[in-house]
Amino acid sequence: MFKRAFPLTLAGLLLAGCQSTATDTSATTLTPTQENEQTRQRALYEVLMTRVLRPAGNLANSEGRSGSFNLKITLDEHNRVIGCDTQINRKFDPKLYPYNEKLAKDLLPICWTAVLPELPSSLINPKKRTANVVAPIAVGPLTGMSAEQRLKRDEAVQAKAQDDFLYRQLFAPLPVDSIGVATLIVMTDNSGHVQECAASLAPHVLRRAEFKQDDVFLRALIARCKQTDMSAMPGFKATGLTSLVHRIEYTPWKAGLNADTNPVAH
Repeated sequence: MFKRAFPLTLAGLLLAGCQSTATDTSATTLTPTQENEQTRQRALYEVLMTRVLRPAGNLANSEGRSGSFNLKITLDEHNRVIGCDTQINRKFDPKLYPYNEKLAKDLLPICWTAVLPELPSSLINPKKRTANVVAPIAVGPLTGMSAEQRLKRDEAVQAKAQDDFLYRQLFAPLPVDSIGVATLIVMTDNSGHVQECAASLAPHVLRRAEFKQDDVFLRALIARCKQTDMSAMPGFKATGLTSLVHRIEYTPWKAGLNADTNPVAH
């Protein structure tokens, strides 16, 4: 159900790969069968994780860079992202996908913004109560795109920029203790002033068990929405009354643990 304040009137390619990391060793000795199963589960998880990161990375690559790197993600025992870093990927052909430090820096935020599948408990180090996973990322050049493909990509990149703007304005200042998807319907005038606002919360398909129907949070979102100057949003056009609809994923870690090291928080 919507919480209402008015009557309801791609050329980047991330290559999935299975790269295990040696930093997650079990506190107890595993049998060969257990080791094989753990390796299988890690490989499967990293494939699923990369499928999530593929579209996220494509949209985050606003500069149209190409190249490769590894995205290293640290999760706690509750499957929450607590650390992000990048490193050189040495498995891709450097002639096709050379290491690109600028690309790695540009795409680092997807570590904090993406909602990843639930991690198998067998991959969590029982001593450290954390798990390290690696997503190998390769992005091809945009030169092969048609004019129509470029237009669609530009529209998608702008839509993401608008989602990021709304997240910073509405969600980031609020305490978030669950995982979900918020749908926002906003009506503005030609100067960007919000005339009406409605919102609803729903579970995220990958993390349904961690959703909370929080009416206090919902009311706070709507209150902030009413006070936001939408003319500052990327791509805003003054065309009289304008209706905007956005679906925004939210998590407790999306703003990052440290604003100094997480570009999403800026």
